[in-house]
Amino acid sequence: MIPALRPTTMHGRFIAPISAVCLAVLATTTGTARAEVLKVGDRLAELDVATDASGKPVKLKAWKGKWVVVTVGADWCKPCAKELPTWDKLAGDADLKRKVVFVAVDIDDDLEVGKKFHDKLKLKNMVRVYMPSDKSGVAGNYGSDHMPSTFVADDKGVVRLVREGFEIGDADGEYKKFKDSLDKLVK
Repeated sequence: MIPALRPTTMHGRFIAPISAVCLAVLATTTGTARAEVLKVGDRLAELDVATDASGKPVKLKAWKGKWVVVTVGADWCKPCAKELPTWDKLAGDADLKRKVVFVAVDIDDDLEVGKKFHDKLKLKNMVRVYMPSDKSGVAGNYGSDHMPSTFVADDKGVVRLVREGFEIGDADGEYKKFKDSLDKLVK
């Protein structure tokens, strides 16, 4: 806890202004360490410590030339448990399947927890990826502070759509809204 600043003197000078400047510098420098969440127009951040279920590294550049949907979730995220099966169903759509790769990135710190989460949800159309947030330098770029977060990137890796959250009680409505958005983007 920082004590309230009082204009006190040291050798006849006020030290409160100096303290205020130090606090401002501290607040500014600590804020820069935080990752910026991707937004429309940004390039997708390459997955840094991501692996598949067998431990093989996964990189987004493997799908260069295709549209990519990256959705980030975790076992402890209740809306993620509704969103992932909905996006998995969408990933199975024949028209989209030819043009879009759906990637489910689990950021649980324990890989086994993430694998069990994906297994429990019976994901079969999405690429399953595990990227522990405690080891990743890019998890914050993918909205790990606000989940679920979904990013749609074009065939050049540029983000064209960002979705945050999921209306738990309206999976069919969310499916339709997202499908409509993808149909407009991916022609």
